Amino acid sequence: MTSTFRQLRYIPLFIMGFSTSYNAAAQTSTSPELLDILVEKQILTESQAEEIRQAEKERRSVNNAVVDIGSGGLKVKSADGRSSFQFGGRLHADAAVHDHEELAGQQDGIDGTQIRRARLYAKGDIGKQWSYLIEADFAGNKTSLKDATLGYHFSGLPLTVTVGNQKQAVSMEIEESSNDIPFIERSLVAGITTPYFDRAIGITAASGGDNWHFKTGLFGDGVSDGDADEGTGFGLRATYAPIVSRTSLLHVGGSFGLRNTSDDGLANGKSPGFSYKTTNFSDLKPVSASIADMEQVQTGVFELAAMCGPWTFQSEYAVTDVSRETGDDLSFSAYYAQVAYLINGQRRYKASEGEFKYPSINADFNPEQGHWGAVELAARLDHIDLEDGDISGGEADRVTLALNWYLNRNVRMMLDYSHSYELKGGALQNVNGELADDIDTYAMRVQLSF
Repeated sequence: MTSTFRQLRYIPLFIMGFSTSYNAAAQTSTSPELLDILVEKQILTESQAEEIRQAEKERRSVNNAVVDIGSGGLKVKSADGRSSFQFGGRLHADAAVHDHEELAGQQDGIDGTQIRRARLYAKGDIGKQWSYLIEADFAGNKTSLKDATLGYHFSGLPLTVTVGNQKQAVSMEIEESSNDIPFIERSLVAGITTPYFDRAIGITAASGGDNWHFKTGLFGDGVSDGDADEGTGFGLRATYAPIVSRTSLLHVGGSFGLRNTSDDGLANGKSPGFSYKTTNFSDLKPVSASIADMEQVQTGVFELAAMCGPWTFQSEYAVTDVSRETGDDLSFSAYYAQVAYLINGQRRYKASEGEFKYPSINADFNPEQGHWGAVELAARLDHIDLEDGDISGGEADRVTLALNWYLNRNVRMMLDYSHSYELKGGALQNVNGELADDIDTYAMRVQLSF
């Protein structure tokens, strides 16, 4: 061993001596030609040279990361595939106008434009078992944290435990990304699920296979600071697809969520109540119910979805029960059913997560080659009922028609027409003190996701 070290300590001097007669490629201590010369001069044995070759091979394997810049954003992966980093984001630029009679109390819908979402994220893997995700939204000239999670994937098991700010495993529609759903606005079911079961800080356990998905978790409140002890929450969602292939699907599922209010009476940082707006920035709420002394919210959701070639169907029925410190318990409900038809593409379904994804496109938009991307036609009928006991939040029906143009994996154009009708009770009256008439909303979006 001592003689080996004595031999190796002269290698740098030997290399320097050869530098005047060999090119730059031969100057490196691991150049194959140089190692052969060292062996020939008996400065190294063949076994020592082979050790150096293997060490250099391993070094290059570790250091030579694989970089990919494509439709999925910037991806960097170590040569051994054990660690990765991905950077991406989304931009949703919206515009909307309304058509309705003059409403009392200056409640007319706001027409205009909005950067609805401007998000950037970083995610990746650390080794084979750890993963992370950090996503922030810069829309509205302010910064809000969306996802901030650390996950552990159990070796040999289809099980991932995730800690951090994340969605709460309630409702198929909430779990699906806004990049993927076929409408600009989510359904009226979101009016009784999103306020309390969107994102919160907690721990989840999720598993899934070729035709099933299961996720459950315990949660505190969201990332906003509070002045009182937080509330607590629980979520559970399970799905099963007895029929699943690339072009056909039958999906059934259900979820349950529970939310206890905090000591200051807020539920997941929000004032207790339920409502929906015609658009995110319109401030026009056809139904709205504020509830004092709320103690607990329990929501159950049933899901049914299907796919047959270019056709997709998705529906949910939700019931929310509210417990109050004073007054009788309340019960509200909502449902939607939607159908879509895709031309020159195929809607994708991920069974291990129990949700639809952005469609695959037969040919990206390229007029020179006669390719125009994919086009989707969609229709949705939904209903919400916020009338119970001493609460008159109103009832509403709505029909929405959508035209979506998928230019490629990253760019989508969306046009929506929504007609809200059968407005009963609740929040809206016209200037004559009568129940408000129907409301028409025209909206469009330009979407970039990567």
